[in-house]
Amino acid sequence: MKTIAKAILDLLVADANASAFVPLLDFTLPDSSHLRFARYSANITYGGVPYTAWMFSGQVLPGGKAGPVPTMSLVLEDAVQILQPYAIDTDWFRDTTLTICVVCVDLLAADYAWSTVTYDILHAAPRSQAVTLKLGGPNPVKMRFPAERYWAWQCPYARGFKDDPRCGYSEAETTCNGTFTRCAELSNSARFGGFPGLDPDAAKLVIPISLRAG
Repeated sequence: MKTIAKAILDLLVADANASAFVPLLDFTLPDSSHLRFARYSANITYGGVPYTAWMFSGQVLPGGKAGPVPTMSLVLEDAVQILQPYAIDTDWFRDTTLTICVVCVDLLAADYAWSTVTYDILHAAPRSQAVTLKLGGPNPVKMRFPAERYWAWQCPYARGFKDDPRCGYSEAETTCNGTFTRCAELSNSARFGGFPGLDPDAAKLVIPISLRAG
């Protein structure tokens, strides 16, 4: 269940609320790069990454509900062609996801899981001076099962060393190879992301051999 932080609820019910609630758009492109925009008058930093100020306007249109996966369309006005160059470069956002989130600029450290949703961009096309995005749920054939990989002596957090909050290391070193030995050297073994309890030799190929004489 998604819950809203009390500080946010207090703002929402306040009689005089001068805090801005800002929609954020985060496009994850096929090469894993990002386009991040904030509908605000200035750039903001949320989750440790910058969002470029863009006073975009959009319209949400209902999509199909008869199929197994509901869809919707988001029409973003793009008269100054902020999105179109990237749309053309990615074959109109093929294999791109869009994460939409609403945050309060005065409480950027709060938990906004309740207002965050990620869509696959199923289709995109120009529409006069706008871009129409058909959004839907994640494509199951592109999802990893299970969602994570579990290793005995290799920490997955090393990919985002110092940036991944699960790692928690904040001292001077700048590299980590993800091994438990390295984590211990950095005095961070309590946050090691591997699973030493797993048997690293658990995968075995057994070939039955008949002992009966031919």
